[in-house]
Amino acid sequence: MKRSTMFISLLVFFMVSNPFTIAHAYLDPGSGSMLLQLLLGGVTGIVVIAKLYWQRVKGFFQRGDSPRSIPPTTD
Repeated sequence: MKRSTMFISLLVFFMVSNPFTIAHAYLDPGSGSMLLQLLLGGVTGIVVIAKLYWQRVKGFFQRGDSPRSIPPTTD
């Protein structure tokens, strides 16, 4: 037997031999509020990181100009 066939056979056996029970779950409004805060916090974090590194991001997408010449010094 190939490994993949044996793996699938064992997976099907364990899924059939271990019946799943029905979950009586309840999500209160606080759970939705927590998920919303998590999403907004993640977006805010991404915005702050982008703001901190904006110059690097902008410099990455700009065309490479020729190097500026250094003006001669007079002594």
